[in-house]
Amino acid sequence: MINYTLKQLYSFEAVVRLKSFTKASKVLNITQPAVYMQIQQLTKNIGSDLLNIKGKTITPTYIGKKFYQTCLEVIAKLEQSRSDIEQTLDPEAGHLQIAVATTTNSFVSRVLAKFKKEYPKMTFFLEVTNRKTLLEKLNNNETDLVIMGEPPSNMPLVTQPFMKNPLIAIAHPEHPLLKNKRNSIKTLAKETLITREQGSGTRITIERITGMQFNSDIEINSNEAIIESVQAGLGIGFVSEHTVKLELQNGIIKQLKADKFPITRHWYVVHYAKNKLSPIAQRFKEFIVKNSDLK
Repeated sequence: MINYTLKQLYSFEAVVRLKSFTKASKVLNITQPAVYMQIQQLTKNIGSDLLNIKGKTITPTYIGKKFYQTCLEVIAKLEQSRSDIEQTLDPEAGHLQIAVATTTNSFVSRVLAKFKKEYPKMTFFLEVTNRKTLLEKLNNNETDLVIMGEPPSNMPLVTQPFMKNPLIAIAHPEHPLLKNKRNSIKTLAKETLITREQGSGTRITIERITGMQFNSDIEINSNEAIIESVQAGLGIGFVSEHTVKLELQNGIIKQLKADKFPITRHWYVVHYAKNKLSPIAQRFKEFIVKNSDLK
C-alpha cells in the first residue's frame, strides 16, 4: 500500500509545476531542504523515481507524470472543499439549507426574497414538505433550520416562536352553516370535515383542542387541495388563515364561525440543539424573527 501525506503532494505538485525546488519552497513558504526532504520521502513511499534531475532542469518521470495528475485532482478537490467551507462560514455569504411546512411556504418565500437582497452572495435550498419529513430531517441533521408549527417536546430542539398562526374553519360561500352566528363543535362534527393527513401539525392541534375526530376517509396532503375541495362544496375545511387570505378577500370561500375557532398557535424556527448554526443560518434565524410582520 502506497502512503503519502498532503505536504508531500503539495511539494511534488509545486516542484513539477515550477520546475524548481527553490521556487516551490517560496510558494509553499517552507525551506528548500524541507521541500527536497518531502520529495525524497514521497519517492521512497511510492518505490520509484518521480523526477529526472539534470543540473537545474527538473522533469517528471513516466510515473511522476501519472502521479502529478493525481496530485492535481486531489489538490483541486481539497481547495474546492476549503472554498466551500469558507463560503459557508462567511457571514455575508454561505449556503442555507431550510425545510418548511407547507403552511409556511408563502411567508418564508417572501422573507427569503428580502433576505437575499440584503445578502446577495448567499445561496439557499428550500424544501417544502410535511411534518413527518420535517421531523426526520431534524433527527438526521439534514437541514440547518426548519420552520413549522408545534415542535415536538420529545426531541432535543432549540425552538423560537416568531409569528401567530390562526387556524380557521372555511366553507363554500353558500354553505348553510354560514347563516348561524356561531356553530358548536358538535354541529361541525356532523359535517363532512376536510383536513390534512394524520400526523400533520394542523390536524394534531385541532383534534387536541376541539376533541373532534376527523373522518379518516377524507385526508388531503396539501392546503391548496383542501381549499379547492371546499370551493367545490365537498365539506368544511380547516387551514391556516395565512394560506387563504386572497380567497377570503375575493369571496371564493368564507370563514365559518365556530366554537374554539380560530385556534391560535405559532410558527417556530427550529434546529437541533446539538448543532451550531453557521453564520448565515444564525443571521437568517434572527432575520425571520425580526420580519415576522411580512404576512
